[in-house]
Amino acid sequence: MSGEKLKILHLIPTYKPAYIYGGPIFSVSLLCENLAAAGHEVKMLTTTANGRHELDVPIGVPQNVDGVTTLYFRRWTKDHSQFSPALIWQLWKDCRRYDVVHFHSWWNIPTLASVLICWVRGVKPVLSPRGMLSDFSFEKNHASLKSLFHRTAGRFLLRKTCLHLTSEAEKAEVAGIGGESFILPNFIQLAPDTQSLITNHQSSFTLFFLSRIHPKKNLESLIEALSQVDFDFRFQIAGIGEESYIRQLKAFIHSKQVTEKVEWLGPLHGEEKFRHYAAANLFVLPSINENFANVVIEVLSTGTPVLVSQGVGLAAYVKENNLGWTCGTTPQEIAQALSTIVPDKKKQQAIRQAAPAIIRRDFSPEALTQRYTGAYQSLISRAQAAATHR
Repeated sequence: MSGEKLKILHLIPTYKPAYIYGGPIFSVSLLCENLAAAGHEVKMLTTTANGRHELDVPIGVPQNVDGVTTLYFRRWTKDHSQFSPALIWQLWKDCRRYDVVHFHSWWNIPTLASVLICWVRGVKPVLSPRGMLSDFSFEKNHASLKSLFHRTAGRFLLRKTCLHLTSEAEKAEVAGIGGESFILPNFIQLAPDTQSLITNHQSSFTLFFLSRIHPKKNLESLIEALSQVDFDFRFQIAGIGEESYIRQLKAFIHSKQVTEKVEWLGPLHGEEKFRHYAAANLFVLPSINENFANVVIEVLSTGTPVLVSQGVGLAAYVKENNLGWTCGTTPQEIAQALSTIVPDKKKQQAIRQAAPAIIRRDFSPEALTQRYTGAYQSLISRAQAAATHR
């Protein structure tokens, strides 16, 4: 099937421009856009979900969203269940017309129902759980209900899918779940031109964080660690989150007497985001759990070193390619890592020089498009071979 153009159907309940949902919106849209640009027929089914609000988009009518044919459907619920009967019905009608059916996320009604529909219709879909089968997911947010469902219907449904996992760490987390699987990294927006980005010239050591501001990011431990260090620093926080949690976090920062050293930047996008990456001395992501962490690759494409916790899916990649440091998730472990990093100017500079080329080697859109296409074609070939032996 080499070189053959494929018909690929994608489904995710939250799609651009609903950027409030964070990293998956960017990585899934980039995947679809690059497949379409390579000549494949790509269609996206999604809902109007945009947090507590709805996207202002035409309903049920094909839209060209950056080269991808996209259909938005109204949801009946305003929470993470994203219940949308019209989307589910559209999937029922469409799923047998495509060479590949690829779902993204888990623990929402459209995806769960769609896996069941594909089973009934004789289609084996690809499922990207996007970290939603991690231990952290089962420990938080209605964990008892998730565990009950997972032990009953969930494991059965997952046996009917091919899992797309983004890292070896995520594969280890889902061991024993599902049938076949493959590992490929997310599509990630890379810095447009590192030569035009200005690096840090400030006297204080600048640490930078950009992500969804959420308890799993473990910012409290980072703040606690910074309250203990003996070097001058500036900590910039970018991103969005629940207002109640941000108020709680600001109160914690005040209690640690580092308020004057913390700067809140709000959401950052495009060129502005990459300028802040490049201007920092160190990007820090101390998360309890991340199946991949797109932002780490974005940052490294500018050359800025990273410190990530061992709970981040890319921790092994960072370590193997000498692109930064890894640490535990406790304040003491983070503080100890920072005390090693800050004076090591030689390694910081070496990373700035080497990282952009390494990231472009491993994460260029052209290379990833070929790898995803190859994975899809392999699945199709195996399905055809199995059908001939029935």
